[in-house]
Amino acid sequence: MGPRLCRHANVASPVNTLEEVRLEEIFQQFEEPHTNVMKASHLADAMQLADMNPECFKVEQILEGIGNPHDFTLPEFKQRMKEVHDALRFLQLFDPQKTGVLPRRTIATILQLCRSNFSEERLEEMLKNVPCNRQGFVYSYMVPFLLRPEAAYDLEDPKSLAQFLIDANIRLVRAPYLYKLLRSDRCMPRCQEAERDCCEVNGTEVSALVSHQEVAEWALGRRQAMIISVSHAWETREHPDPCRFQLELLVNCVALWDAAYVDDIWIFYDYVSLFQFQRDTAEQETSFRRAMGNMHMLYAHQSTLTFRLESLTPDETWTARKEDSTYKVPVYHLPSGSIAWISLRDLWENRVLYLSRGWCMAEIEWSAARNIPAQNLAIDGEPGIMTTAKKVPTAPEVFEERMATSAFTHRNDATSVVRLQRKIFHEKVTSRNHMKLQDLTRADMVELAASLPHFQNLKVLQIHGFRAGEGEANAFCEALGSLQLQKLSLAFAPRATGLAMAEALNHSCSVWRFASMTALDFRYCHMGDLGAKVIAEVLKGNTTITHIDLTSNGITDKGVQVLAQALKNNKTLSALNLAHNKISDVAVQVFRLPKPFGREALQDIEERILTNRAAEALDPPPAKSKEDKGERADAFPGRPRIQALADALKLGGDMTQIDLQRELLGNEEIKVLAGALQLNRKVSRIDLSSSHPKITDAGAKAIAQMLLQNKTIITINLAGNAIGRLGVEALAEAVEHNNIVREINLDHNGDVETEALLKRIRTRCEENQRAIARVMVETLLEDLKRDSTKRKIDLSHYCIGDAEVQVLSEALAGNNSITRIYLQGNQITDVGLEVLLEALEGNNSITHIYLQGNQITDVGLEAISAALLFNRSITHINLSNNQIKDAGAKALAQVLKQNRSMTYINLSGNHIGIGGMEAIEALADAMQENDTLLELCLHESFREECQAEKRIWERCSANQAAQARAQSS
Repeated sequence: MGPRLCRHANVASPVNTLEEVRLEEIFQQFEEPHTNVMKASHLADAMQLADMNPECFKVEQILEGIGNPHDFTLPEFKQRMKEVHDALRFLQLFDPQKTGVLPRRTIATILQLCRSNFSEERLEEMLKNVPCNRQGFVYSYMVPFLLRPEAAYDLEDPKSLAQFLIDANIRLVRAPYLYKLLRSDRCMPRCQEAERDCCEVNGTEVSALVSHQEVAEWALGRRQAMIISVSHAWETREHPDPCRFQLELLVNCVALWDAAYVDDIWIFYDYVSLFQFQRDTAEQETSFRRAMGNMHMLYAHQSTLTFRLESLTPDETWTARKEDSTYKVPVYHLPSGSIAWISLRDLWENRVLYLSRGWCMAEIEWSAARNIPAQNLAIDGEPGIMTTAKKVPTAPEVFEERMATSAFTHRNDATSVVRLQRKIFHEKVTSRNHMKLQDLTRADMVELAASLPHFQNLKVLQIHGFRAGEGEANAFCEALGSLQLQKLSLAFAPRATGLAMAEALNHSCSVWRFASMTALDFRYCHMGDLGAKVIAEVLKGNTTITHIDLTSNGITDKGVQVLAQALKNNKTLSALNLAHNKISDVAVQVFRLPKPFGREALQDIEERILTNRAAEALDPPPAKSKEDKGERADAFPGRPRIQALADALKLGGDMTQIDLQRELLGNEEIKVLAGALQLNRKVSRIDLSSSHPKITDAGAKAIAQMLLQNKTIITINLAGNAIGRLGVEALAEAVEHNNIVREINLDHNGDVETEALLKRIRTRCEENQRAIARVMVETLLEDLKRDSTKRKIDLSHYCIGDAEVQVLSEALAGNNSITRIYLQGNQITDVGLEVLLEALEGNNSITHIYLQGNQITDVGLEAISAALLFNRSITHINLSNNQIKDAGAKALAQVLKQNRSMTYINLSGNHIGIGGMEAIEALADAMQENDTLLELCLHESFREECQAEKRIWERCSANQAAQARAQSS
């Protein structure tokens, strides 16, 4: 083991007091004749005469640490001896047994602190909060974390984050401790109680909270962990999560992250990580105040993730727990001075929404300061929806105005929050050189325009998915003029937004010449020929831009002519992407490769780009560093164990499906995943099929063990693995005790002796299907009777068949409150659909019907088409992934000529157009008479080469633009 420091060491000076007279006498003994100086080589002997006992440490190390001139005058000698005296005093404090074997780095750190007037009093104060072993010693690798002269924390360096956690005595929570709490139906305890609790990690019992030694080891790279900061609302004054709702959501997500990554997971949850009321000691109060002073570190540091819990406990759960006299919450009870079990109705309730709370708003802002949006996740969002943070950094003055109206339990907290936000904005946000944002609303674009002038170091700006009108686009472009960007990416915008942005850029580029720009990316922005004109203006006289991407912008031959003219004298552009535009007679539209083109203008562009590319090859630009690219080596913390799951988790949301069919998982990974799914209460579908068999009986047994406890998994796909008789037998036994799972696919696992077992599994799954379908419909009917204001029916993926639809239809007859019906992923045929449509005759409330993934054919679509001739309330229908062919599409085409209520129809994943283009042509012709339908999907992705589909897409785009103009006016 390394050297240790005793926290109880006597800090009185172990070195004799220096006397001026004695030092003068020593100097005279070593003084060079007639020079009044002493050689540095005599310093060690001088130290011996001064009884400074330097033999415990190498003299050269001490002199190296404090500086050593070649010769000393008497004043210099006195000063040097004082420095040596102080250095030895500190060194002996860290080596009370006088071993003299402190590491060189530790010695250098201590000596450097000597010159910074580091006080012994501060050392004693720090040692109070540092845990030690039974002998009272702290390990030497803690020295750098103990001996920082100032509490100045960096938002990039892991050691700085560790320093803050140690200084403020913040305790991170181990993931397995949360699992233990959920399993035992316990609420989260205060830090004071949690630090005395324990949990099991890899078969060993350890403390529930992470030690400071572990944090220090993590910062030095000796231990691997992911640090997650939870942003959430306090639902009562005494306890943040009295109904265990947040605990369940947190475990649902953390358990999957635990399976996806090899590293430990450590969690900051304020109630468990910080000392809470009542803080009984001065040390606890000091710890809390230090944490509050730099709370932004936990949400803005590049080494942490933010998990946002924006939901409050559902009203029905809250009311039920409040009315239940037997339900108690453990909270600190001031009269008794101890933890007491209190009824929920006796706690101080706080049901203010997450986004209206000051601390929550601040945590969102701090989290947005990170360079990587995927490190800020809402983990309770809609399943399958990307919920990485969309928020752009807010200028301090705007943020301060918002804090004035936000909710705080203690109003004086607002001042601290504003101070911290201003601090982080100027320390990190303004120094950022790379920013990537996504899915911005019009309001977000306004906020971004206000903040951008602060980003004077920004080199790369990427915005993927955004909306803007004329005002927002103009404000944004005006703000861009104050920056020196090298790369600008504005991608994936609706047509109306793209045209507005093209207009704004066209007005601004005359004064802003993109002088420092090297790359422009306007993919899928629908800027049209005006966008081509903007690029042409930019290229006039520009000598820096080398790459431009204009994929799918609706550019025609006219725009190409403008670009060709602008490129005649350009010497730098080496890549221009014009794929998926409206350019005629073009065989290949991507100009990255030399290919022949049909039109003269395109040939001119190709020749110019090839010339520029050849010139670049002779004089290539210097390689860009990672800083220039705006990238970090550790782009995302953690070492993935299951890569596909790790990638999916970065999108956030309340995950309900796990698709790992392309991941080559072995039995060990399956065991970890199965363990996570024992805790998770949201995932309902898992796909573990494989074309490269990896899962064997051992993996199947782990899944079987999981099914004995999990009550949410409904389908498991294990096809194409190497599961034998023992594995199938374990699964068969497990499903006998599980009434939730409805399908286990074991096709192509290669054991002919398992047919009887497979039949047992299929039979049990079918029984579960029928039982669940009946229960779900009966439950829904009861809900409809109790709640006359219910707006949505969701029976997705419950194996509902025609019989259940018959019962549902009877309940819908005469109902005018339901607006949306979700029946996707079931077993409904044309018969059930016709029954449903009959029930909806005369209904004026239903607007959305989702029937994707059923067994509907042309007959069903013909029935829907007939109903749409008279129904004027239905606006959205999704029939994707059914069995519809051309006959049904032709029937729908006739209706679209007359219907003026439909805005969205999805027919992708069917069999339309397989026998010819007649049906698609009919739909294209019908669309020319329809001015309300905004989207008609026939395939998973738009096919530019199909002229009929192109006509449909153009008509839908025109309808969208017309609607946008009508709304703006």
